[in-house]
Amino acid sequence: MAISDKSFNISEQTQNFIRQHIDDDSHLLALAAKQNSEIDLRFALEQIAARQHSKEKIHSWYSNDKLIFPPKISVEQCSSEATAKYKAELCKGESFADLTGGFGIDFSFISQNFNRSFYVEKNEYLSRLAKHNFDVLGLKNIEIVNCSGDKFLENAANFDCIYIDPSRRNANNKKEILLENCSPNILKIKDIVLKKSKNVIIKLSPVFDIVELERKFTNIRQIHVVAVKNECKELLVKLEQNTDNKNIEIVCVNMAGNEKQIFSFKPSAEKSIEYDFVPNVQKYLYEPNVAVQKSGGCKSFAQNFNLKALNANSKIYTSDIFVNGFCGRIFIVENVFSFNKTELKKNLKNISKANITIRNFPLSVAELRKKLNIDEGGDIYLFATTLFDGSKVIIQCRKDI
Repeated sequence: MAISDKSFNISEQTQNFIRQHIDDDSHLLALAAKQNSEIDLRFALEQIAARQHSKEKIHSWYSNDKLIFPPKISVEQCSSEATAKYKAELCKGESFADLTGGFGIDFSFISQNFNRSFYVEKNEYLSRLAKHNFDVLGLKNIEIVNCSGDKFLENAANFDCIYIDPSRRNANNKKEILLENCSPNILKIKDIVLKKSKNVIIKLSPVFDIVELERKFTNIRQIHVVAVKNECKELLVKLEQNTDNKNIEIVCVNMAGNEKQIFSFKPSAEKSIEYDFVPNVQKYLYEPNVAVQKSGGCKSFAQNFNLKALNANSKIYTSDIFVNGFCGRIFIVENVFSFNKTELKKNLKNISKANITIRNFPLSVAELRKKLNIDEGGDIYLFATTLFDGSKVIIQCRKDI
């Protein structure tokens, strides 16, 4: 059903209170703030906490004090501005429907690529919130529908693109780890969704296994592994009508400021590639970004950049040649030594601080740091790993500038 036109009435005094205390601790503020009948204190504290969490995540919304934010937990679960803009690059056309509207970050960016867009959300409060915010943002040619996504589809026309972000939390607010337990159950409605739209984009948590997704969906065109500042944020499964899984493309993207590292490969090709192993670490050490590591395409990645593998399970590579445009971190190797007591004492005697990374090694970072008695930080990077012949080594590097 269409959402009511009931507006949010926020006094100027409440708005001023939020502006004045935007950087204050909301918990301490709740204890110290004086009662004032002209200030909706509960609402103000909620807005302060939510806005603080969104400052880096959704900066353009944070900067607009006319927008209203939902409780902090909803802000924590919503997409970032960077990932929303990336999703907007994946689709455009005449008509679009977001079946799980939520806070509306994704919808606000994607809908700008369509002539007509439908925000669908079963929660009435979030629907009202979205209406207010979309009016503030000046979004045009949109319709807000307060009902469940599957109910909306019953009488809906066809679309050029449908977007779904299933909730991974159950009625007790516990995280679900099975795709079929998410809400809505996309496995249950995927057939009707594909009848209604030639393109479907499903946002999932990076905890899901890509190979398992390939087994559960049969119309996959692409899977996007999306990271921000080398932290994996989401998986985007793009389904298309009249497509099977024989020619899937996996796109790895890592966004850091104005830089966007992108690498793509096909799982069908990945299976036929063999690593080019080397027995010793060469001049440069290469660590793929987390999107590539998550994707399962490391052999395609190594082949693309002409890198040598140290071990099939290490996910770090080496070369005597500097590789431009590499999707990850590059280090200059300064020393390589074995993991025996004598070698460790000899090579680490002047190192009191270092950044430690574990790759295919029997100890955790915390365990190794304790064993080596080395504090965190500094300009030295230590990679503990296993070479092709099974030997355990420490690779001492400095980061390439």
